[in-house]
Amino acid sequence: MRLLPQSTHLGKLKLLEVYEYYDTPCLFSCRNASGHLFIAILFDQTKKCQKWLYLPMSQRRFENIRAGLIELRNAFLNAEDGLVYEVIINSDDNADRVEIIWCENLVDDWLPMPNEFIKFGNEPLPLLEECQDYTAVKTN
Repeated sequence: MRLLPQSTHLGKLKLLEVYEYYDTPCLFSCRNASGHLFIAILFDQTKKCQKWLYLPMSQRRFENIRAGLIELRNAFLNAEDGLVYEVIINSDDNADRVEIIWCENLVDDWLPMPNEFIKFGNEPLPLLEECQDYTAVKTN
């Protein structure tokens, strides 16, 4: 089964880092072509589909989560925009789906366990460093 959804409004996603792995990545970060960052956690899996929560965030919040300053559960419950995405990746030919879930409607069993942190310290993420120095170029 694919790890990242295809042809959704989240855009073309690229895997950044995997934080937990159990037969397949189950907690990772990714970024789309326009620079939006997400942390994704697998919360349900059957033979037909995988269900993920994708947490959209600013680069600053991402750095704080990576450094272990924000508990993962709290990051999802208090998303910056008040929402996360439920991403459903089908194993058959059906299209992948993305739905908005408001933070207050999150199901407790979908979330990371309490006191779970990502601890990368202040180690920079190479891909983000590469993307920081874009310069606009005028073309005719």
